[in-house]
Amino acid sequence: MADRTGGDLVYEALVGAGVELLVGLPGTQTLPLDRVVVQRDEMAYLMARHETAVPHVAWGYYETTGRPAATLTVPGPGDTNAMHGLKNAYEDCVPILHVSADANPEDRGKSPIHEIEPGTFDNVVKRNVTVEDELDLPGRVEGGIETALTPPYGPVRLGVPSGVLAEEVEAPAASVTPERVSYDNDTYAEVADLLAEADRPVIYAGGGARRSQDGPRVVRELAAALDAPVVTSYKGKGVFPEDDDRWLGVTGSHTPAGAREALAAADVALALGTDFDGVTTAHWDVPMGETLVHVNLVPEDVNASYEADVAIVDDVTRAGDRLLEELDGRGGGGWSGADVARRVRSEYDDHLRDLGLFDGDSPANTPELLAAVREATPRESPVATDVGGFRLWAMQRFEAHDPDRFVTAGSWAGMGVGLPAAIGAAAGRDDDRPVVCLTGDGGLMMCVHELHTAAEYGLNVVVVVSDNADYGIISKSPKIMQYTDQHEFTWDRPDFAEVAEGFGVRGTSVDTAAAAGEAVAAAIERRSGPELVDVTVETEEPSAAEAAEYETSLSFD
Repeated sequence: MADRTGGDLVYEALVGAGVELLVGLPGTQTLPLDRVVVQRDEMAYLMARHETAVPHVAWGYYETTGRPAATLTVPGPGDTNAMHGLKNAYEDCVPILHVSADANPEDRGKSPIHEIEPGTFDNVVKRNVTVEDELDLPGRVEGGIETALTPPYGPVRLGVPSGVLAEEVEAPAASVTPERVSYDNDTYAEVADLLAEADRPVIYAGGGARRSQDGPRVVRELAAALDAPVVTSYKGKGVFPEDDDRWLGVTGSHTPAGAREALAAADVALALGTDFDGVTTAHWDVPMGETLVHVNLVPEDVNASYEADVAIVDDVTRAGDRLLEELDGRGGGGWSGADVARRVRSEYDDHLRDLGLFDGDSPANTPELLAAVREATPRESPVATDVGGFRLWAMQRFEAHDPDRFVTAGSWAGMGVGLPAAIGAAAGRDDDRPVVCLTGDGGLMMCVHELHTAAEYGLNVVVVVSDNADYGIISKSPKIMQYTDQHEFTWDRPDFAEVAEGFGVRGTSVDTAAAAGEAVAAAIERRSGPELVDVTVETEEPSAAEAAEYETSLSFD
C-alpha cells in the first residue's frame, strides 16, 4: 500500500484480529488513526461523548456479541478517564484493544500536552504495551493483541505515539494467533467420585463459565447429571437459565436466607470458573458447603478466597466435559435440586409479599418494577444493568436466561456503566430489536451524556430509570448509622424524561410498576430509536440485602 502509515498498520492488525468496531472520542493525537478508520470500510467507528464511556461501550459490545472491540483515546486525561472501564473489563475478563495516542518519545519529560507516565496503567489492564518507534510497532501490537485474546481474556493498552501513527512505515502488518492454554490434572477421578456419592451437591457458576466457549451447556448438563441446584456469581448470572426449576439464586449480600441455608447444607459444592470475589460472596461470608471442588483457569485464584478441598486448573468446558465423562451416568441419587430451589424461591416470594412489595401502589417499588419490565421485555433482547441498590434486587428478581442477553459488572462494581454497555450491545446487533438498560438515577447521572450518543446513532435502546432520589446503596447500608446519624444521601428528583427529550430521546414519566411495563412494551414495539422511561420509586423501600435477612423455616439436613 502506498503511503502506508503506522495508523494503517494498527488498523490492519485490529481488523486481522476480528475487530469490527472502534469506539473513540477524537483528539489531536488520535486523528492519524481516526482518519484511517473513517476512510476505510472494514471497521465501524462509534464516537462516544466522554472517555469514561468509551471502554464500557466496547465492554457491552463484547458481552453480547462475543466479538472484541477496539477503543481509542488521547493520553493523559483521555486514558485516565478510560481507566474505570479498562479496570472493569480486566476484572470481567473482557478483551478490549485500547489504543492510546501517546506522547512522542522525543517529547517525553518536556510536558507535551496530555503527557502521562505509561506505567500508570499497569494495574488496570492485562498488559500495558508501550511502542517506542515504527520498527517496534508490529511486534508490540501483535503481542498485545495476542495477550488480549488469550484466555483468560482481558484488555490490553497499546500506547502508540501519535507521531508513529502518522508516519509512513515499511514494517509488515501484524499476524495474530492467540495462544490457548490447558493444564494436566490428575484429580478428575477423585472429583467424579465425590460428586457421584454426594447427597446434597450444589453447583456454583462464575464468570469463567460465561467466558468458556461451551460453559452454559456444561453447567446445564452437570446440573442434570447431579440433580443439583445452581447458584451463580454476578458474572455467572444468565449462564444457567433462571426459569429452570433448579435455579437457586445469585450470591451476595442479597442472597435469600433459604438459599444460604441450602449452601450451608451442601456436602459438595462444585465451583466452576470463579475467583470468589468479595462482592458476590458478601465479603466471603456466603457458605460453600462441607467440601469445595474449585475449577478455575487461573491457578492463582485457587485458595485465594475459599480453601479448596480439591482443585482443577483448566477451562470450564474442558473440565466439565471430562467430569461428565468420568461420572458416566453416576450421580443424582441425593436431594432433588428442583425441590430445593423451589422451596427457597417460594419462601422468599412469600416473604417479599409480606413486606408489601407487590401491592401495585404509587410510587412503585423495585422488585415489582423489575417484574413488570421483565414481562415486557422479549427473551431475545439483551439487557444491560448499571450498578447500585436496584441492581442488587435485579440479581434475584430479574430473570436471566442466557449469558449474552444479560450484561452486568462483576467485582469492580463502578457506577455509570449501564447506558454505555447498552449502546455497545445495540451497536453489535444485526436487527432492530431493542436493548433494555436497567439503571438507577445515581448511575444514570454518571453517564447521562451518552443519551446523545444513542440518539445520534438512532440506536434502539430503552432506558428504564429506577428513580428513588437517593444513593440507596449507601443510605441503606448497615454501616450508615455508624457514620451519619440517620442522614440519607437524597436529592430533589431531576426530570429525566425532560433531560432525555433535550438529547433527542423520547421520554416518559410513570409512577407505578404496571405503567412502567406498559411504557417499556410500547417502546419496544415502536423500535424508533432510543427511549427513556423514568419510574418514580419509593425512597423508603427496603434494600435487597435487608429483604434477604429473614428467619428461614427451611432445613436440608
